[in-house]
Order: sequence, then structure tokens, then C-alpha cells
Amino acid sequence: MVLRETSQKERILHAAAELFARHGYHGVGMSQLEKAVGLQRGALYHHIGNKEALLYEISVSQLRVMVESAQKISAAFSDEEERIRALARAILRNIAEHRLEWTVHYRDFNALTGERLRDVLDLRAQYERAWLDAFHTGTAKGLFRSMADDVAFKGILGMFNYSYVWMDQSGRVSTDTIADMFCDIILSGIRPPQAVGGSSA
Repeated sequence: MVLRETSQKERILHAAAELFARHGYHGVGMSQLEKAVGLQRGALYHHIGNKEALLYEISVSQLRVMVESAQKISAAFSDEEERIRALARAILRNIAEHRLEWTVHYRDFNALTGERLRDVLDLRAQYERAWLDAFHTGTAKGLFRSMADDVAFKGILGMFNYSYVWMDQSGRVSTDTIADMFCDIILSGIRPPQAVGGSSA
């Protein structure tokens, strides 16, 4: 019975993610979801609670995965550049595999309210701290130039996060290759300028 409940809920979540990604959270009514999963409203509410609960479950599903992944990467890599590359590869792989969930998350998570919204924002902050720690530690070691965190960091992370708009898992370029390309651009921009030897005439 537990396995059946779990399977039913996963089926509902996937159908909701497809509908929300295609039409937007506010553009989907419960009647559309009922039709997509073949359940009447009472049975649907039994499995998921309400429409906002669906949005919450979709929004946090991959955030939780990435927070755990980022924590493991942070513990595994002492070299800051390699840590950044590992974080980049992990997020792009996940986005490619879960575009529906990330599309719903980034477009509609602000429709959440109360504790659900606070939970999502806390998970996002936990994930971002793994990146910030790599940049801050690298800066403290003199590996990176000091940056205006609130501006530069948002731009850097945005390169990866918003790949859900164009990412194609079956594309000719692998997600790891794209991640490394992005990292080459980022790291070349934040490394301190090399000292130039010699003197001018």
C-alpha cells in the first residue's frame, strides 16, 4: 500500500510539473490536473493536499538534491577551482535531467506563501553558500580577485541556473563540457592579474 501511494504521488507530481512548465502555475486549474492523472478532486487532494502543496513539492525536489550534492562536493574538494568546476558540472547535469522541475521552480516559486516559501528560500541560500564559500576561500588565499558578491555572484550563478531555458540533454555538447566552458570564462575573469616582469624603457 505504501509503494502504491508513493507511485501515485510521483505520477501526480510529474503530471503537475508538465502542466505547470507548459502553462505556468497560475494557468493550470485543478480540473486540468484531474484530467491528466485520471483522478477526481477528492482523490487528488488526498494524495497532494492542494495546488500550492504541489508547487512546493516540485520546487524543493531538486533543490534538496543539489544542497546535498553541494555539501558533499564542498567536503571532497579542497582546491577551490576544482570545487567550483565540480559544483558547475553537478548543477548542469541535474538541470538537464530535470528541466521540468527547474522550469517550474524558477518561474513560479514566488507563488508559494508562508513557511513553504521560507523553506524554498532557505534551501536556495544553503546551496548558494557552497559556491560562496569556494569563492571566499579562494579570494582569501589570493587565488581570486575580490568581487562585489551581490552583483558578480548573482551573474555567475545565473549562467548555470538559467540554463533550464535552453538546455538540451540530447544536445551535441555534454553538460560537463558546457560547465567547463562556463568555468573557464568565470575563472579567467576572477584570477588576479599576473605580475609582469622587466621594466619599461
